Amino acid sequence: MRSLMIASVAALSLASCTTTGSIDTAIKASLPKTCALLETAHAAFIAASASGNIKPRTIAKEKAAYDGVRVICADPGSVTAANALVVAATAYATVSLALREAKAAE
Repeated sequence: MRSLMIASVAALSLASCTTTGSIDTAIKASLPKTCALLETAHAAFIAASASGNIKPRTIAKEKAAYDGVRVICADPGSVTAANALVVAATAYATVSLALREAKAAE
């Protein structure tokens, strides 16, 4: 998760460079991996939340994060590469935190 956040910051910092073409290409190449990590984290959250001990607020946050990034993962061309990576990394962080809470509630 930490590496995703670092990548997000790097993406934002480099987004205004004149070499955005190569940066955009690199970000778009890494987006499928980020989306796959998000799918895995979401599936783990769903399994962990089956206990029924998860706060409704946590479930709502996880769902909103996952639903928001699913659109980007399905159609990465709909947003800029840097924005897609930031959204995906933020969603992954949200889902990961929700998963930790779900595991702690078990």
